Amino acid sequence: MPGRHSVPSSATGSRGFAKYVVVAVALLLVVGGGVFVAQKAFGSPCGDPASYSLAADPAIAPVLQKIVDDTSAENLGCARIDVSASESGQVSAAVAKGADVPSLWIPDSSLWVGKTVRSTASLIDLASQSVASTPAVLAARKDEVPFFDTWLTALKLEGLRIGNPLANTTSDAAILGAVAEAGSDEKALDSVGTALVPIAQAQAATRGEADPTVRLDDLVADGGVAVVSEQTYLAYQEEKDLELGATAPPTGSIFLNFPLAVTEPEDDRHEAAKSVGTALTAAIESEQGQQALSDAGFRSADNAPLTSDRGIGEVTPLTIADQQAAESTLKQYQALALPSRALVMEDVSGSMNYSAGANSRIAMTVQASETGNRLFPDNASMGLWAFSIGLGGGGQDYRELAPIRQMDDEVGNTSQREVLLQQIRTLPSLVGGNTGLYDTALAAFRTVQEGYDPDAVNSVIILTDGANEDPDSISLDELLSTLRAEQDPSRPVVIVTIGITDDADAGVLQQISAATGGTSFVARNPAEIPNVFVNALRSRSGR
Repeated sequence: MPGRHSVPSSATGSRGFAKYVVVAVALLLVVGGGVFVAQKAFGSPCGDPASYSLAADPAIAPVLQKIVDDTSAENLGCARIDVSASESGQVSAAVAKGADVPSLWIPDSSLWVGKTVRSTASLIDLASQSVASTPAVLAARKDEVPFFDTWLTALKLEGLRIGNPLANTTSDAAILGAVAEAGSDEKALDSVGTALVPIAQAQAATRGEADPTVRLDDLVADGGVAVVSEQTYLAYQEEKDLELGATAPPTGSIFLNFPLAVTEPEDDRHEAAKSVGTALTAAIESEQGQQALSDAGFRSADNAPLTSDRGIGEVTPLTIADQQAAESTLKQYQALALPSRALVMEDVSGSMNYSAGANSRIAMTVQASETGNRLFPDNASMGLWAFSIGLGGGGQDYRELAPIRQMDDEVGNTSQREVLLQQIRTLPSLVGGNTGLYDTALAAFRTVQEGYDPDAVNSVIILTDGANEDPDSISLDELLSTLRAEQDPSRPVVIVTIGITDDADAGVLQQISAATGGTSFVARNPAEIPNVFVNALRSRSGR
């Protein structure tokens, strides 16, 4: 006879089945690793989620991976997102060249998106203007943090560790902060430029500090002040189990803002990638996502201070009023800080024997080249080619007279500087034939690019008095399009052209330089040749 707490057998069977289902699901969740396995067992509305790649700045990539792992495929727009840690400059270059382009991209700053847009002349969709933020801070040992009323004051501090402002946005921040403070005041901007001189001169000894953790390591060992992000400052202390100090001037700070760009190159997947980017943004903005970012030391997109008294508290975001002034200041720093790595191409076609006042064009060019040789410091690297049609033999229009080496490198019993001087003086003996400009310009560009030095301004310097006369060479349009296609925004090689007298095709030379972001000069009379050459050597552009 059934007991008082018994139920009919049919009900018992039903409840028993339900109980086993609950237990089975629980086991699937525990053994299989969560919701994904349960969805797979019972069928996911997404079916087989499509894969999308996300290239994220190394600072934020780990926490993004956690957020992605903790979010279901349905909540990611029926997608599987593969996160990789990628330097912002490398991804910018990939997008510009159209090779190995990710579906989605989160650089450390919108500045990288702007650089990429300028290099491609194409707009980039943004799924989010900012998914997280962190301000630049001035870090020091605990109880050794100086007071700075402005970023300009900070820049004037002897021994300030800022890293390489041409390598990442964090290192840009100190300079950009001072530019933002200056606004459109030309005198204030000049003061920023003046403050950069000693920092630039010391750059040769601190190039290894592009990695902010290296700056903090050096700070811990030797003292001083370093520019890093608030997030790096917090993460470093946690990892090293030590306590540092940090501040920002009362004027505010530049914020890294981590935009989410849609870079999917396939037209039929671009809109879908945009939807996935929007879904990922929602996951990041969720309570769980915001907690993960906060735990990793990132602020939310609204720049609000971190909780629990972490970080440096309330910070006013600084904005750049004049983007052109900012870029000009960074280029000024580049010209001050980085040594030259240049391949000089000297035209030795027959017209270089034409008279140029009391001397020939080639004699004046030799004089100018000797002056330039003395101008460069020992840490500069230089090489020398001569060019005219067939000079190199086998249809090659150029001959290498000296490969690119540092000026103080030992070459046999002498130095690279002396080797260059010796070879410069042989140029008059090589004069003859016609001008083989286009093939030589491309070959020189590729040679400098192949041996690219990230700690130098990499350039090709062309001196010529004529136009291309090689009927078998590539065309001007082919040269220009190839230079644009092969230019790497993160590893720029610029071509500086110098036209010797009005016989030079100034319009063509200007186009060749412009294709790489370089500058073009013309020496219209013999007396101008030495000065123009020296000014061209000093005129260096790039990032």
